Amino acid sequence: MEEIFKIKRLYELKEVERKGEINGRHETSAEHTYSCLILAKYFLDKIKQPIDHLKVMNMLLFHDVIEIESGDTFNLEHNDENSKEQELKEKESLKKLKNQIPLNMSKYFEKLFFEFEEMKTIESRFCKAIDKLDPVFHNLYGKKIWQKNGFNEKILRNNKEKYFKEFPEIMGIFEQILDYAKENKYW
Repeated sequence: MEEIFKIKRLYELKEVERKGEINGRHETSAEHTYSCLILAKYFLDKIKQPIDHLKVMNMLLFHDVIEIESGDTFNLEHNDENSKEQELKEKESLKKLKNQIPLNMSKYFEKLFFEFEEMKTIESRFCKAIDKLDPVFHNLYGKKIWQKNGFNEKILRNNKEKYFKEFPEIMGIFEQILDYAKENKYW
């Protein structure tokens, strides 16, 4: 049963609430992960750069598992102090969590977590772009959510655009969403 409970620990991602909303309730990190996988599949078939599709899907599958321990981070006004605090929190969470999940997944999870955070490979940069696009995409029909959370074009560009520039196909969708938001008076 010990191994079963270690697998079950990963299911707790379904309980981590995010800021995004679905039908009057908060989206979970597991739902965000699913949406990221859908977006990744869409864009992997469109981008020109050579990229390891399986690695991308695995990295996205595990990219927010750390939130089982650390919780979700919502930070539109990104600053160094918040980043360092979050980094420390995530490293402590990683240390704790990697011993609570199956060993065969633990080493892989840890490796992918660091690769995702360091953004040195095309796969990790692609995954980060998808991770940053998903909340914008998710809230496309939630004008009130954008207004409630203070989203505007300047904030979205400052916090997201740098992740999309390497991938024109993703950048194009981002621009279309911003145009839609402007036309429909999201801000």
